[in-house]
Amino acid sequence: SLILTGQIPKALGISAPTGLNPLEVLSFVGENISSINPSAAALAIGTSVAMFALPKLHPKIPSALLAVGGATLATHAFGLDVQLIGTLPSGLEAFQFGIPMMPSLDSMPSLAATTFLIYGMTSAESLLSCAALEKMKKTSYKHNADQELIGQGMANMGAAFFMGMPVTSVIARSGLNVRLNAESRLPSLVQSAFVFSSVVFLSDKIAMIPMPALSGMLITTGLGMLNPAEFKHCYAVQKKDVVPFLATIGGMVSFGLAEGIG
Repeated sequence: SLILTGQIPKALGISAPTGLNPLEVLSFVGENISSINPSAAALAIGTSVAMFALPKLHPKIPSALLAVGGATLATHAFGLDVQLIGTLPSGLEAFQFGIPMMPSLDSMPSLAATTFLIYGMTSAESLLSCAALEKMKKTSYKHNADQELIGQGMANMGAAFFMGMPVTSVIARSGLNVRLNAESRLPSLVQSAFVFSSVVFLSDKIAMIPMPALSGMLITTGLGMLNPAEFKHCYAVQKKDVVPFLATIGGMVSFGLAEGIG
């Protein structure tokens, strides 16, 4: 659902209206097929092809980094007309401490509804990511759902004090760790330091990355999570599992991510 709504139009260089469900997005893309930006589509496809092909040369090649880096170089070398990430906050000034304030009483109902929606979606995404990772690589370690959610809650409270946006576990960086056979928590610490350093020192370089390349990377990562054999196994073990599965898929495709989970 997230891939369909957010990434397919970006990968094709089409500006889709906000608030569309996946079916409406696909319909919009079909109606505006003549508006596709060839450069954007080429970058997205090239990024995806590189991410599929490079690991076959050597499993430890950082395919996502090279694919997006190559797309960025091509964009600026050939002067391609595509959307870039654009201006980002930079330096230590980007981390401004903010003192929390109580909102007005009349805004509490809508604020509470939004808060619980974000909480529910991010919690589900984190736990789904953990479950997906355990299927991608079999290890003796099993995630602790309580530990994951407590850690995520503490991270979000800490981020809020510095005007940060809510965060969640995602499959992209974790999936990269699995493909590179990471065995410890060190890659997570290295990634955290890299993200922090990037905001402080490299925001002007990150701003030059083309959005279609990022969309191609995310679509490729999402396709890598598809596992029909897992569904067949679940159906064979307990046929009732098909009911919540189809309800979730139907709700996500017809209405959106939150509605599907609901």
